[in-house]
Amino acid sequence: MPLSFKEKGVVIFKGDFDDVEAIKAATKGVDGVFQNLSPTWPAEQQIQQAKNIVNAALEAGTVKSYVVSTAFYCSNRRIWGHYDPSHELHIYYTTKSAVEDIVKKADFPSYTILRPAWLYQNYLVPQSGYYFPELSTEGILAHVYEPNTRMPHIDVDNVEHFAAAALIEPDKFNGHEIELGNENLTLEETRELLSKAAGVDINTRIRSKQEVIKLGFKVGTLIFQQLANEKDLSIDGKALVEKYGIPFNNFGDVMTREKDELLKSIAGAK
Repeated sequence: MPLSFKEKGVVIFKGDFDDVEAIKAATKGVDGVFQNLSPTWPAEQQIQQAKNIVNAALEAGTVKSYVVSTAFYCSNRRIWGHYDPSHELHIYYTTKSAVEDIVKKADFPSYTILRPAWLYQNYLVPQSGYYFPELSTEGILAHVYEPNTRMPHIDVDNVEHFAAAALIEPDKFNGHEIELGNENLTLEETRELLSKAAGVDINTRIRSKQEVIKLGFKVGTLIFQQLANEKDLSIDGKALVEKYGIPFNNFGDVMTREKDELLKSIAGAK
């Protein structure tokens, strides 16, 4: 752990979200919790992990503010509820929704739910290897977006800013369930911004239906691109700034800040 963290009183506990005793030790005496769980297989594991953390926080008896990060439009079944229960997207969202319910039913003095949209960092390694595997090897954004489809984007740092604000001002954020997004970008707009930041012309390619079937959930972005083609996922970032006073970073801000990672993420970047 960096010395600067130690100087600020940061304590790191060894364990994982399945390690109940480690979670209990980490939550002992704290007054705020920020929870952010990754998808698991089977999906029930993520639900149990949420229970582990919530139960530990309740047992601690000192937690006043609980902030959980899930996924954009998690609670809106009109967006994703039409998918078959066996579909990966339906499983993904019902799991995230169950995680939210666990937090809400725990009856902490204050709770806040953050639902981040598509992260700018998904175009950077290591995430891009999963979402856009051809980007680092061929400089290609392979996708299934329709020309006018827009995807809301957000910087992971801004998610952290909202989480910190909710922990610091629990009364202000109590009960708020916030769809977090800023720039609503088409694939072509994304390509142009990424090309400008990387100093190289990035190409795009539409994946065939056969390719999509073959890849399935191995390329995690495809199901969200298909959803964006079907539903308007736009988020009003300006309204969020006006309401909460927390500014957003844009695509260019993030890529400038993450220049070193950007150079590793795109074939021919300079």
